[in-house]
This record gives sequence, C-alpha cells and structure tokens, in this order.
Amino acid sequence: KQWYQRRVRGDISLSECNLITDVGIQKMTSRLLLLETLDISYCVNVTDYATKFLAFSCRELVRLNIAGCSQLTDTSVSYISGGCHYLSHLNLSNNVNITDKSVRFLRRGCKLLQRLNLQLCPKITYSAIQRVEGGGCKVSHSIDINALKLGPMLPLSRTHKRPMSVGYSIFPIPSHG
Repeated sequence: KQWYQRRVRGDISLSECNLITDVGIQKMTSRLLLLETLDISYCVNVTDYATKFLAFSCRELVRLNIAGCSQLTDTSVSYISGGCHYLSHLNLSNNVNITDKSVRFLRRGCKLLQRLNLQLCPKITYSAIQRVEGGGCKVSHSIDINALKLGPMLPLSRTHKRPMSVGYSIFPIPSHG
C-alpha cells in the first residue's frame, strides 16, 4: 500500500461539486482511510453505491455531510451505520428519500452520534423522532421556519403519526449538573 493510504488524516469538502460521481468517491475513499470529516453535500450525482465504499473504507469518519444528495436512500444510511461507528455528526438534511428506516439504522449502528440533522426530510415521521427521544437520548428538535411559509403543516398533537412536511435537527441537550 502507498504511504498515503494509512497516514493521512484530514477533512475534505466537495460540497456542490456536480462533477463528482460514485467512481470519484470510490477512488478517493479507497486512498484516504483515516479521513475524519467529509462534506459531499449537494453532490447530485452521488448514489447509494458511493456511500457503500465510503462507509466501509473511511471507518474513522467523525463528521459526514450528505445533505441534498438527492439520489441517496435508506440504503446509504444502512451502509453508514454499518461502517462508520465513530460518527458524531451526520447531516442528512434535504434528502427526500430518507425515511424512518434510516433513524432505526442510526440508533443501532452509530452509538456515538451527537448531532443528526434531518431538516427537510419529508418522509421522517414525528413518531420516529419520538423513538429517538425515548431511547434514553435527550433530544431537541427544531422546525425550519422557511417550511412554514408553505402552509399549515404542523401536527396538532405529539401523537401525530403521518409524515411531517417540516424538518428536524436532532442533538443531545447538554446536561447542566
């Protein structure tokens, strides 16, 4: 193996790089095994195939931003939760194909997750958010004010079960004790 395959640590941002593809992600992640932070947000050509290589090559990832990668599905989150056990920050916002299944995968595989951004993920239900809260993790969620301009989309009660049209940002609340 080459010297850079084991010794290079660092952060890479390819945000909004429309030219990056699954093959590019595969080649990059196979060489940067100790990568700690990766931002490929709004790289619209990235698919579940790329996250498979990312998750099983870059097992040291601490922060991952895949917001707005419109082709990603729950399969990507399954790969991430299976390979990236050191993740503390994950941004999945603005991914329309992410569902409650992803929340379940993350609860099982990413035990060190401190911050999870699910804003503008319309297939995430309020009950999934409640399950995260009920799992012993102190959780706060916020509503994207811009989404409110679209009309009356807020649930009338905390037992609301249909998918929400607004987003959530989930993160533990620091304890003051």
